[in-house]
Amino acid sequence: MVQLRKWRPLLNLEGGEPQASYRKIVEGLVSAISDGRLLPGTPLPGTRDMAQLLDVNRKTVILAYEEAATKGWLYSVPRRGTFVSQQFAAQATPARKVAQPFAPKLRDAPATAYFAASEQATAWHQRPGALFFDNGACDHRLLPQAVLHRYYRKALRHSFATNTVRHGSDGSGHHLRRVLADMLRQERGLNVGAEHICLTQGTQMSLYLAASVLLRPGDVVLVERLSYPPAWEIFRQLGARLEPVDLDEEGCRVEQIEALCRLHPVRFLYVTPHHQFPTTVSLRAGRRRQLLELARRHDFCVIEEDYDHEYHFAGRPYLPLASDPLQRHVIYVGSLSKSLGSTFRCSFIVAPPAVTETLSRTAALILGQGDAVMQRMLADLIEAGELRKHLRRVSREYRRRRDMLLGCLREAFGERIAVQVPEGGLALWVRFVPSINVDRLVVEALRLDLVVRAGRQFSPAGQPENALRLGFASLDPDEIRQAVQRLAQAAKTVAD
Repeated sequence: MVQLRKWRPLLNLEGGEPQASYRKIVEGLVSAISDGRLLPGTPLPGTRDMAQLLDVNRKTVILAYEEAATKGWLYSVPRRGTFVSQQFAAQATPARKVAQPFAPKLRDAPATAYFAASEQATAWHQRPGALFFDNGACDHRLLPQAVLHRYYRKALRHSFATNTVRHGSDGSGHHLRRVLADMLRQERGLNVGAEHICLTQGTQMSLYLAASVLLRPGDVVLVERLSYPPAWEIFRQLGARLEPVDLDEEGCRVEQIEALCRLHPVRFLYVTPHHQFPTTVSLRAGRRRQLLELARRHDFCVIEEDYDHEYHFAGRPYLPLASDPLQRHVIYVGSLSKSLGSTFRCSFIVAPPAVTETLSRTAALILGQGDAVMQRMLADLIEAGELRKHLRRVSREYRRRRDMLLGCLREAFGERIAVQVPEGGLALWVRFVPSINVDRLVVEALRLDLVVRAGRQFSPAGQPENALRLGFASLDPDEIRQAVQRLAQAAKTVAD
């Protein structure tokens, strides 16, 4: 009875199944040896005795001993018995001590307030009745679901019929790149072909790829004073030294770029010139020409992110910097996420063929192959004109929502806010008078089930910015009214 009480607990078989399997016995032996409860050289009962002690069939114990011996935990000596392997003498941990968890030295992870707020927003947004002023996402409820279903089924059937699913995305990727090149030539003035395009799965992947092939630790990268936090965190993780460039009502201050180029050998400049993120201002034509001339003269690259080119509500949109026929320094980053939502992970980089070849090889290391069916579906959707039709329809609705948000904000806050009405895009940049502390406003709004980002989250240096970026496209008119009411209620609480 003493041995019975000893061996069943020792192998963690108490309270388990009445008849322990050989697998359970092996696991119990390994656990007891690993944590030092069975020391090297300890003899085990014979198979017949152990079977009686554990109340199992002898064959079960024989199988367990054989497997444990095969894996090196036990060894047998003829006519002497079975013992715990001596090779664990150096590694055995006394039972009274707890082994420390494996903790390899890691690189520091990004720890900006932007990422913390993203996690908080994701969790908070699950609450019933919660509202979220995002950065400017589209409304998935407005997507043409029947059309998307039809084109996806068609792409799936084609992939099965041609037996191309298992061959990865070579064919579908080339088809999508060709269609995107046509779209960029017709709608954005870029003189490109399929060979100029590298497909990615999201803007952040595009930025990481572009920066990874350009940067060396210590390189100087210019970013706008207010910018997209994931972008400059990517650059920092790759060893870049960031230098900010100021902004005004006409976009980034190009004369500061020239001054910085005299001080440092600049590797590249990251800009969002169409609708600057987060302030929404458009870089004016004169500054665009100056910027391209500076890139030529000082031989630095321009990474142009054109995240919402599709939505322009006043006049004709500016063509991208990359459309200039004389430029040789612009890498263009675009996406379909603002058109079809973040579920459709399709972004792209436009660059000279030698650059896109390097980018594609680097992407293959990270991603392997893309989604052949999704690529085929998106290509067919664009080629058939369905994407353009959808954008025409939702652009009218998004402009209506922009105007509604402007009206609600002016009614609720009056002269306590300043808004430069953007020419396009899916968000407003709203500045508040000093008596309304935005950092406190964000905290108070959260108590009212309204999630919104503080302006300082868009500063690479974390500097205070008494403003909010309010995305309006993903909220319907009733939600916009409710969200502004909650924001106004929060402002009453924090106003000095």
